[in-house]
Amino acid sequence: MASSDCISIDNSLGPHASDCRGGFDLTLFFEDVVLTIPIASLLLLAAPCRVFYLLSKGTVKVKADYLRYLKVLSYVLLSASHVAALVLWTRASAVPTRASLPAAALSFVSSLSLLVLSYVEHLYSYRPSSIINLFLLFSALFDATRTRTLWLQPYNRSVAIASLVSVVFKLVAFSLEAIEKRHILLPAYQNLTPESTSGILSQWLFSWQLPLFRAGYSNALGINDLFHLDKHLKSTLLHSKLQQRWSTGFTFCQPFLISATLAWAERDSDSDDQDQGYGLIGAWFLVYLGIAITMGQHQHLTFRAISMARGQLISMLFDKATDLTITAADPTAALTLMSADIERIDMGWRTAHDIWANLIEIGIAIYLLERQLGIACLIPVATALVEDSADSSVSIVGSVIAVSFVMARQAMWLEAIEKRIAVTSQMLGSMKGVKMCGLTSVLEARISSMRDDELHISGKFRRLLIWNMGLAYLAPILAPIFTFTAYSLLARNQGDGGTLDTNRVFTSLSLFALLQEPLTSFVTSLSSFVGSIGCFSRIQAFLESDVRSDQRLVHDTSNSGSSSSQSTLFKQSNEKSASETNVDESGEAPEGSPTRENGVTIKIQDGAFGYDSDKDPNLTDISIEVPSSQFTMIVGPVGSGKSTLLKAILGEVSLMAGAVHVTGSEIAYCDQTPWHMNGTVRASIIAFSPVDERWYEQVLQACALTQDLRQLPKGDQTTIGSKGIVLSGGQSQRISLARAVYARKDTIILDDVFSGLDAHTENVVFHNLLGGKGLLRRSNTTVVIASSRSKRLPYADHIICLDGTGKGCEQGTFQELSTSDGYVSQLLVTSADWTHPSATDPLDDDSAAKLELAQLEEEKDEAGRRTGDIAIYTYYIRAIGWIPTFIFIFAICAFIFCQSFPTIWLNWWAAANAEEPHQRLGYYLGIYAMLGALALIFLIVSCWQMIVTMVPLSGKNFHSNLLRTVLNAPMSFFAATDAGVTINRFSQDLQLIDMDLPIAALNTFATFVLCIAQLALVAVGSYYTAIAFPFLFAALWLVQHVYLRTSRQLRFMDLEAKSPLYALFTESVTGLATLRAFGWRRALEEKLYNLLDRSQRPFYLLYAVQRWLTLVLDMFVAGIAVLLVILITQLRGVLPPGLIGVALVNVILFSQNLKLLLMFWTNLETHIGAISRIKSFTTHTKSEHEVQEKEVPPPTWPSQGGIEFDNVSAGYKSSENVLKGISLAIQPGQKIGICGRTGSGKSSMVSCLFRMIDIHDGRITVDNVDITTIPREEVRTRLVGVPQDAFLIDGSSVRLNADPAEKLPDAAVEDALQLVELWDIVASKGGLDAPIDDLHLSHGQRQLFCIARAMLRPSPIIVLDEATSRCSKWSLTHSSSVDAHTDELIQRIMKERFSNHTILSIVHKLESALDDFDLVAVLDAGVLVEFGPPRELLQQGADKSPFAALYESLSSKVHSAKDADVARSGPRVDTSAEDDTISPLA
Repeated sequence: MASSDCISIDNSLGPHASDCRGGFDLTLFFEDVVLTIPIASLLLLAAPCRVFYLLSKGTVKVKADYLRYLKVLSYVLLSASHVAALVLWTRASAVPTRASLPAAALSFVSSLSLLVLSYVEHLYSYRPSSIINLFLLFSALFDATRTRTLWLQPYNRSVAIASLVSVVFKLVAFSLEAIEKRHILLPAYQNLTPESTSGILSQWLFSWQLPLFRAGYSNALGINDLFHLDKHLKSTLLHSKLQQRWSTGFTFCQPFLISATLAWAERDSDSDDQDQGYGLIGAWFLVYLGIAITMGQHQHLTFRAISMARGQLISMLFDKATDLTITAADPTAALTLMSADIERIDMGWRTAHDIWANLIEIGIAIYLLERQLGIACLIPVATALVEDSADSSVSIVGSVIAVSFVMARQAMWLEAIEKRIAVTSQMLGSMKGVKMCGLTSVLEARISSMRDDELHISGKFRRLLIWNMGLAYLAPILAPIFTFTAYSLLARNQGDGGTLDTNRVFTSLSLFALLQEPLTSFVTSLSSFVGSIGCFSRIQAFLESDVRSDQRLVHDTSNSGSSSSQSTLFKQSNEKSASETNVDESGEAPEGSPTRENGVTIKIQDGAFGYDSDKDPNLTDISIEVPSSQFTMIVGPVGSGKSTLLKAILGEVSLMAGAVHVTGSEIAYCDQTPWHMNGTVRASIIAFSPVDERWYEQVLQACALTQDLRQLPKGDQTTIGSKGIVLSGGQSQRISLARAVYARKDTIILDDVFSGLDAHTENVVFHNLLGGKGLLRRSNTTVVIASSRSKRLPYADHIICLDGTGKGCEQGTFQELSTSDGYVSQLLVTSADWTHPSATDPLDDDSAAKLELAQLEEEKDEAGRRTGDIAIYTYYIRAIGWIPTFIFIFAICAFIFCQSFPTIWLNWWAAANAEEPHQRLGYYLGIYAMLGALALIFLIVSCWQMIVTMVPLSGKNFHSNLLRTVLNAPMSFFAATDAGVTINRFSQDLQLIDMDLPIAALNTFATFVLCIAQLALVAVGSYYTAIAFPFLFAALWLVQHVYLRTSRQLRFMDLEAKSPLYALFTESVTGLATLRAFGWRRALEEKLYNLLDRSQRPFYLLYAVQRWLTLVLDMFVAGIAVLLVILITQLRGVLPPGLIGVALVNVILFSQNLKLLLMFWTNLETHIGAISRIKSFTTHTKSEHEVQEKEVPPPTWPSQGGIEFDNVSAGYKSSENVLKGISLAIQPGQKIGICGRTGSGKSSMVSCLFRMIDIHDGRITVDNVDITTIPREEVRTRLVGVPQDAFLIDGSSVRLNADPAEKLPDAAVEDALQLVELWDIVASKGGLDAPIDDLHLSHGQRQLFCIARAMLRPSPIIVLDEATSRCSKWSLTHSSSVDAHTDELIQRIMKERFSNHTILSIVHKLESALDDFDLVAVLDAGVLVEFGPPRELLQQGADKSPFAALYESLSSKVHSAKDADVARSGPRVDTSAEDDTISPLA
């Protein structure tokens, strides 16, 4: 075309420059107006705002360096080039457009603004400037286009050279600006995360993650090796929407490119349009590059938002959980919300934006289909939206109907999981009681039954998934069939010459492919999103549940006087209760307020208290005063409400009437059941109190812990395990007590804390704390102790007595109450002995055994942490079964064939139409429809086989293996392994196996086969492309090899970091009363935030590396697409257009499916970790059973009750024995007391009889049967064991707990419960079918229930392991928390029901041994030093008898104390059945 014509065209908006410059260019005016002026104007608007913002910060962030000067120089040169261009445009020889001079001027001004902005950005920002990088990148691309136009013009060559120079300088400046500044940051900014210091290119390409991949490939990563979280970890809806729209735009460029490419390929090979071919290559590259970057950024921002939401939800749940009432606090329910529900929300939010974006994509695809196929495009719309003739909804409408059931069925499933986990968690926390009571088979059957019910309930949910899957594929399969049929029929009938040619078929197929993805995505996204809404509903219901209402009047002590010792020993907390008050409105202290001045710390006026405000109160008419700086004791019968009164003082029960006044909001509290957080002994004692080493040592000495810590392998740094499982009962109680003392609160409340201690240890600790010079007395601490025992009443300054009726109380001094007609006057109590006992610091009972457990370290499973293991997959397949697996593989392969082959069939059809239009229409349509129908059938078969058939098989097998492994594990396993780790196997890992893993396996295999098919079709269409496939496969293998080494470790760390988070959650909810009493809630929240941030690091980075993988795969697809288009453009005329269409369509499909394949594969690899962990757990966890334990004893065994220890040595480890050479014979019906100093091995002897420790030498026979030859569970079910801590199966009925074998008639069970006086409680709650939880039994009542269970067992042998320490003194620990009536009840039961039984019992209180036992066995350091009748041994004297020496060592102080008491107060000396001191011999 003539130059004059081109000048005229270039001065128009165009944008196409017609035939000028080869017919492949834009007009110069369009380039000035659209490509130059707008971007320069945007820079000029943004630069001043950014400069002002950075200068307002006023903090330089980089050191002096040469980079800033290089940047300045590049912008000076860039400005010079723009000045030159501006001058050249003004010359007469130049041929500008109307916008050339304004564009040049704006370019010059923008270069000056770049100079200023770059300098400020360099100094005041720690990352490369996004504004500058974006401007330079796009303006360089636009200027390059403009430079090409100028260069091809014969009359603007000088301007073209200046423009070329400016492009070069822009690229230089861009290169300098892209350099990250981490190496020149000031020290204060050196620890910023790589993401926060990365530039826009690094963020687009995710190259900031490369150091993580290098570290993960070479080394085993730990959480401390991961990047810290970005403090700006947040994302907005605006960003998500923006990125989603960009991605949609690039996606729908693909069908236009296919149409243009096919049209170009169909032209003659000698056509003069090669430039258009090169343009197509560039267009394909830009489109796929745009898809890669925009999709990556959209997903990355989405996952940043998910990470932020996860942190907020967990924080909200924790805040709410720690604010619930103690009756509403359910650790399992809260944990399920934090784990399972938040995981579901995560899944739902991943594709939440896809729901609305998919609808837009569907609309665009249908519009473009209308351009290709006319009115026939309505067919896919009808298929997608309306109902068919069978009146069943399809696609979107059907999916909406289906997902309406998702919420309800998912809630039912999660509720079933919650119930199973609750029972499992309780079992794991009480394994000694479970084994000793012989309940392992019962619990195995019950939990397995709950698992079966759970899988049955989840089956309804899984069938919904198949329904959704079928609906999702229904429209994509049927729509092309119906649409091509309608178009062909219309074209044949109208005779307008339209036909299904190659271009129309494959352009339409590409649109159908693009329609299929949003349709499928919409259905699955909608289902996931609705499921997440259901989880939100559960969380909302939890957040709206009633919270604890503290109705106490808490009075500030800051203005109150205190003794000098008080002020020096105790620190007042600055944190005050919401209800804390100093004065009333008149400025005076409220009437009746307790203060240090008036000598009252706690005051209750006409109080009524209960756990349920809708029911009658448990306590009424309670009016008490607790004097300041004195020791107050609360006594009363078992179940009289002592613990309820303590919790009323703490504000933990409902105040239904009256008023409660307390001084100070923070009270040290030690619960009846010791509460611990998993950690070291030191951490458990200090907790959240300030560290004071001198005070810490005093507390250890006072609580008799010094010797214990010396014996522990790591001293006070020894980990105590979940719920303090490594500790003995006494150690656990004393550490809990030490925590309360160490906290230095003005008031300390102790709920029966001495119940688990032997006489000597209890005496030492009591006098160290509350003796005449006891630590708490010297500190002027107000001490309140609740106990059923009466021994310490004479030591109390003030006594509050509950009579068991629940109404009213009496209070006063011991002397006052002893002379009244109340409860205290009926007790026989010795006078106080104020002489301090020996300061010997004992090692608690059975500590030798516990030390061995403490030394056992948890075996760390590194299986498959960095590399995979094919054995894991075969292990999974074996759990499912080979036949179901092969059926699944066949169905998937058939589905993929029927889905892929129609592309070839359509090519043949289009080729036939080119020769004979519309001929054999029924033949081609029939085969096409048959393939679609078969594809749908095989899809449903494969999904059903995997999700409905195979999942229950694997789920049941893995749970059964896990449960059996745990129940068969030795006691050493539970001491060494955190219960939270084991619970994770039963909760999160099984959940992955039940849902995430099978779906990942289904998707992975199906997509793998589909990708192979599509690559084959690409190779068929362009066989030269197949040459690149080996290189593609090698590159893909390398990428996944590098990626999986890091992603696997991140997944492991994600799971590992959740365990302490879950443990903290559970422990906090369990110990709510303790934590709130101490005022540690805020400190606990800080600990949660630290653990949550630690958990967020692998959680967020796992998502981030997945985005890197997606980007890399998109770049691979871009490479294949560009290679294919290059071959098409260079081999025009060689490749048939039809096969080119096949190849191009399958490139689009391959681009979608390759990303899906790697995503599904990586998900599978991370989810298969659950199988790996279960395999490792079941393989490496040692079973307690031995090969010789195969003999089956007679059904009546044991029938007599004879027991013989024959030179027995036993221990937890084969290398060490805790029992050494024990030999003794017990005749049927004898009562045997096992005694000895602390640490002598008494509990080990009991454990040995129940085979809970291994017998290394000798043997134990019961009725002449060697118990080492009998299965352990058989031994435990044939003997009757009553453990120290009562174990009841929560969530089950009273009947199952009383009669686990479920063989006895109801009358027998009722009779046993009446004997222990619990039947009235049971009957009031509905009888034997009532849930055991509804009885709300106290600790003592729970132990009574266990005695009733023992009565119902037919065995003639009963073994008591400190069992009735909470309810009776009978031959056990001699009473820790007993009242006279309960004591009489227990003694009567023992005499009436167990008079002919052989009884073995641990004895701490030796006076009971004289009358209650026929023989005593005295142990010392695991050796039997004496065995005989207690009175005969006592008569031998301390020199000859260890029993007598032990007896007299505890009695000498008592006699001297009594003599002193008689001298002071006359002849009044009463002895008590509850007093553990020694009575004079008759």
